[in-house]
Amino acid sequence: MAEKKKSQRLSLVLDLAERDEENERKKMGEIRRRVEQAEGKLEQLVAYQRDYQDELRGTQNGVRSVRHIQTYHVFISRLGSAIEQQQQQLLLLKQQLSQQTEVWRAAYQKKNNMQDFIDRCKKEEAYYEDKKQQRNLDDAVGRRAYHNRH
Repeated sequence: MAEKKKSQRLSLVLDLAERDEENERKKMGEIRRRVEQAEGKLEQLVAYQRDYQDELRGTQNGVRSVRHIQTYHVFISRLGSAIEQQQQQLLLLKQQLSQQTEVWRAAYQKKNNMQDFIDRCKKEEAYYEDKKQQRNLDDAVGRRAYHNRH
């Protein structure tokens, strides 16, 4: 059985590097999706808070009970707390995304480096194969010339 060429043996390593890169890319995509969801939720909370603040300003011009106004203040305060928590969650997710992006970049670079190395091996193998064929051809021509002279 003929031994596999170096480039063929390395193809397994490349397959593993490609799978690793794909997995890291998927993780990055999932975190990015969670960041987008958190940003959307934060925008909603801010919009709710603004709407209730606007409504409170409008009710202060009209006749509303003190209890009604206090309830609005408490609710707006709770929305403020929820906004702060959501901002913290978003910050953590963005940090995770940044870290995962770096992990993905490393896996991507590793995959590309392996592909480049395999390509160099293939070129080297082709070069030596051409040299071998040329040597065999030269030997055959030499033998034929020797046999024709004798």
